[in-house]
Amino acid sequence: MNTTRLLLLFTFVTLALSGCIQKKDAQVDARKPAEALPVKIIHPTQRQVVDYEEFVGRMFPYDQVDVRARVSGTLIQCTFKKDASMKTDPQTGKAFTREIEETARLEQGGDAAEINLKEGSEVKEGQLLFVIDPDVYEAALLNAQGQLEVLEARRERLTNDLERAESLLPQKAISKQDYDLARFNLKECDAQIAVAKATIKTAQINLNYTRIYAPIDGYVGAAQESVGNLVQGNAGANSTTLVKIVKVDPIYIYLNIDESSVEKLKKIAVARRESNPDADLDNAVEFRLSDETGFPHKAKVDYHAPILDRSTGARLVRAVCENPKLLSGERQFQPGMTVHVRVGVTDPYDALLVPEDCLGTNQSERFVYVVGEDGMPKMQIVQLGPLQSDNMRVIRKGLSKDDNVIADNLMRVRLDRPVKSRE
Repeated sequence: MNTTRLLLLFTFVTLALSGCIQKKDAQVDARKPAEALPVKIIHPTQRQVVDYEEFVGRMFPYDQVDVRARVSGTLIQCTFKKDASMKTDPQTGKAFTREIEETARLEQGGDAAEINLKEGSEVKEGQLLFVIDPDVYEAALLNAQGQLEVLEARRERLTNDLERAESLLPQKAISKQDYDLARFNLKECDAQIAVAKATIKTAQINLNYTRIYAPIDGYVGAAQESVGNLVQGNAGANSTTLVKIVKVDPIYIYLNIDESSVEKLKKIAVARRESNPDADLDNAVEFRLSDETGFPHKAKVDYHAPILDRSTGARLVRAVCENPKLLSGERQFQPGMTVHVRVGVTDPYDALLVPEDCLGTNQSERFVYVVGEDGMPKMQIVQLGPLQSDNMRVIRKGLSKDDNVIADNLMRVRLDRPVKSRE
């Protein structure tokens, strides 16, 4: 029993002595100076920058046309739809004497095998798209031409009658009334000939309208009428729509710019005009698609709405850019795409910049760690400007070009611990 008590007493004494020794060692370590923390130290970068505002826009076609029938009749050919041609005459039920492929070859100047249009294809201005049965209009043209030939023959006879009357009138072998009648008959015939020529021109125009060509370059949509249908023309807005053609090169970007940004841009324009009345104002903007980084594409503003939208206080702005083909044959941009546009709202100015990673946050304030001559860091409150595309942040206030800014190891920096530059 006594031996057990002695062992316990010895253990307590040993632990007490050990704790005293550790406490003494800790006091000795606390008196040693803290080891300097190695960090990367940089100076703020100096360069010219431009402040931008970013907006979200949307792409729209440069042009689009509803191709409509101008004359009525049976649709017999569609050049961009497979097997879309009538093989028999809708008037007689007999086979056509010419085929669509041969017609396309002759009118488009190419081999029929090379003509491989389809719905969604890109077409050129003047390319044949549809044919309406021309029989009725060919007949109308022939009838008008025949009427003109009749009138021209009649004019020849009336001209001879007038010449004969002119020779007989001095001899009083014909009355003045008969002479006037011959003269008026010739004038009336001349007027009828003018009407006949106009009728021929109208008949020729209507016949030409039976062949419908692409009015612009662009992409054709789906045909809205099938071959064999009766289409209506010469009815204004009620005429039959055959297909829509959309032009996408170049392509438009529409966006709404808020009132404050509009005022900034106006001030820039006024300042430039005052300094140089002949200055060419730069209307270039940069943009990117939703899945891109940076702003790799450029466009040029070509239209500003004359008034601000009363409900939003924004101004509609339109920019235009080229839309080249990719290796796949598709256009780079498509109508309906969402784009992010940035617009410069200041002239270039000199600024100090630091990497975004150098910045810390203290409640609502932003700061950087600056190293003094004694090697001790201090927290420097800064006023930020816009973030640049290379992840550099403009510092408007709080730094000078000679300050030593800590660029890494920020989580380990303590205001009571010195730092040293890491080589």
